[in-house]
Amino acid sequence: MAKLKQAGIRFDLEMYEWLEAEAEKTGTPISALVRGGVVLLRAEKALMTQMRSQIEAQGVTYPSMKRPKAANSAIAGCL
Repeated sequence: MAKLKQAGIRFDLEMYEWLEAEAEKTGTPISALVRGGVVLLRAEKALMTQMRSQIEAQGVTYPSMKRPKAANSAIAGCL
């Protein structure tokens, strides 16, 4: 059985209200909605990495393909 870790996450009121409404509408616990969101984010990141590699392998480069700088360190850590 997989070992599970627990984490506390803070949401702004608008996000939390949306999560509550979605949980009630779908009958899915908020924690499951958050886990599902993380799974989608990881899949999107993997797809973007794969697409970037394919583009670079073709020798195509664009200024927008440069890695983010430390100025956006909170965002850059997620990419």
